[in-house]
Amino acid sequence: MITKTRKQGNSIMLTVPKDFNVPNGVEVEAKLVENGILYEFVEPQKEFYDFSEDILSDIIAEGYDKDEILVEFKNRKNKMHSSFRDIAEDTLTNSKVMTKEELATEIGL
Repeated sequence: MITKTRKQGNSIMLTVPKDFNVPNGVEVEAKLVENGILYEFVEPQKEFYDFSEDILSDIIAEGYDKDEILVEFKNRKNKMHSSFRDIAEDTLTNSKVMTKEELATEIGL
């Protein structure tokens, strides 16, 4: 299927045919390849620091009453944020600069 580019503001737009059923707002990564441009879908990433599901699963497994769940969840979530901050500060204070090779040796690669 052949489509044409069009100018929109300072950008050149490429229309995705309706038959491809690509919904609005889907993220793609554009790669310049030898004979053109390749677009690949990007998987939505889970927020790395969001452990909400894990925290909630633990609280439920520990048998908290329904009235206590929200209070305990907020308490653990707050502790998580301060723990990350403490780890970051400790890393900056106590870490040493090392080469890639030294790191590989340190972690057993």
